[in-house]
Amino acid sequence: MKITIVFPARALEVTRASISVMPPSLTLLAALTPGEHEVSLVDMFCGDEVDYESDADVVAITVRTVLATVAYEIADKFLKKGKKVVLGGPHVFAMPEEAKGHATSVAIGEAEPLWPVILEDAEKDTLKDFYVCGPYPTAELAGSVHHEKERPSLDGLPMLRRDLLPRDRYFMDSVFTTRGCPNHCRFCPVTDIFGGRIRHRPIDEVVAEVATLGKRYFNVDDSVFGHPQMTDRPQEDVYYLDLYKELAGLAPKRHWTGAGGLSAVNYKNGRKILELAAESGLSAIAAGLESISGEGQRQSGAWRKLHYTSADTFDITQMKDGIKTIQSLGIEILGFFVVGWDDDTLDTYRRTLDFCDETNIIPFIFTLTPIPGSQVYKEYLEQGRLHDDVPWDHYGDHVIYDHPTMSATAMTEANAEVMTEGYSMGRILKRTFSTLRQRPSLDLAMTSFFTQIGLRKAYRQVYGDVLRSMR
Repeated sequence: MKITIVFPARALEVTRASISVMPPSLTLLAALTPGEHEVSLVDMFCGDEVDYESDADVVAITVRTVLATVAYEIADKFLKKGKKVVLGGPHVFAMPEEAKGHATSVAIGEAEPLWPVILEDAEKDTLKDFYVCGPYPTAELAGSVHHEKERPSLDGLPMLRRDLLPRDRYFMDSVFTTRGCPNHCRFCPVTDIFGGRIRHRPIDEVVAEVATLGKRYFNVDDSVFGHPQMTDRPQEDVYYLDLYKELAGLAPKRHWTGAGGLSAVNYKNGRKILELAAESGLSAIAAGLESISGEGQRQSGAWRKLHYTSADTFDITQMKDGIKTIQSLGIEILGFFVVGWDDDTLDTYRRTLDFCDETNIIPFIFTLTPIPGSQVYKEYLEQGRLHDDVPWDHYGDHVIYDHPTMSATAMTEANAEVMTEGYSMGRILKRTFSTLRQRPSLDLAMTSFFTQIGLRKAYRQVYGDVLRSMR
């Protein structure tokens, strides 16, 4: 069979793609495809166009909430042409029945055990309505169901099919080493999707794959430092200690980026993991700090991933100390914050930017978006706080819920103001020189500078478009 796998995007995402990363979802699904099939990949983030006259037998589309509208449009066009359409991804996990209205089949959960079965059924023209992987209830799904009840092992996975995309158009390759998250943040569905227990890929397989990558890559794990506070799982620390020792020995050394928390600095093994990660080439982390207040930590649930014993023990001085420790190892920090919790005010946007200025971290300050599948989404839906009839492509760019004290317009304007100021040329240069002092590498400093210039352009366009649409 001929199979086309699509990673949807809008024109807006193409404009915002200042740091292009090879998408792991496309290349993993292609790697899981048996060799007798012919596979083509469409990465719309990099400007690929969908060929609706394609002779593909099966079209698979990854669906994320903000891109669900365009994903469904693509799916509907292929269905009208008689193609078999399979939808998967995080949005589908939360909205399987909705997705089924735009697909031949819906895949819920992880792809490794499901994709070969889906292709076999497609070839026999016996596709079921739903394919489910993981310990999820299926009784409410209206239609035929194939259910793999256990989450898959990550042993023996094939290397991603990077050869199916033009590698030179991507700034970074991508790789993953683990799945699972024990944090249960209230605004995030990742724990429900991948489970609270962390599963690891074998170190030798990860190292062999990294050895094939270019000079930069992104590790898409939930936390590249692991969770060193998990004393009941000492093998958790050993995994990262051994992994980064092996990666540090690769020649040439690659520079890499990933998501990581500050809390590792508070544990003996955590500090060693940080040092070895830096030695292996880690140059920047995306850190979900989420809030500068204890009440914001409580309402978001993020205090768990920062490893406070409760939201009451949140200490912003401790957060600042963790930032300094990580930066002292030459690791740049991209700080992600959510504003819009019930106790937040318009001044919270400004104070969050002030915190970023003080600590020299790159600001990513966003207004809360209740994402389908998250605890916050379920609660706000039950409370009648979500705006009715908001299209999915407004999730992430517009305020889509009622706040007790702030209007949607005021929140959007405040967010636009701090994100515009946060990427002023003076601030960009200050952060770039700070990075250069911590790790004297002109290559990394220039990467930081031009990344921020790209973000400056992207956010000014995004907020400009949103504000114009509101007036």
